[in-house]
Amino acid sequence: MYKSQTPVSIGDRIISVISYVTAGWVGLIYMVILYFVRKPASLFLRYNIFQSIFISFFYFLLCMIFGFISNILLQIPLINALVSWFILLFNRPIIFEYSAIQSLVTGLYIYMSIMALMGKFPRVYWVSRIIDKSVR
Repeated sequence: MYKSQTPVSIGDRIISVISYVTAGWVGLIYMVILYFVRKPASLFLRYNIFQSIFISFFYFLLCMIFGFISNILLQIPLINALVSWFILLFNRPIIFEYSAIQSLVTGLYIYMSIMALMGKFPRVYWVSRIIDKSVR
């Protein structure tokens, strides 16, 4: 985990939070602007922007793969009932009209946004190690 020697600016915190909320798009645009202005981004900002982009892309990819696999399995006569039940189980509204998967992802984004707003590096088990290596 990174230990910040200098306090994180409020601008970096706000951009990090907005990056998590917008699935990394604002952070990506901000990094492009910083590139053209030739201003280096802080370690905190790079970490949070890369993590938000990585998690959003990973979630999108995971949903696409599971959707593709479930569409194939729904064509098999004896397995389609089990697959339909499994899909319904995970997509049924549980908390505030969110499904279990949506609740977990929303909770993860809320956690990361709050930690970024506090000026700390949000840690996600497997993802943060990958981001640590790429941000150096």
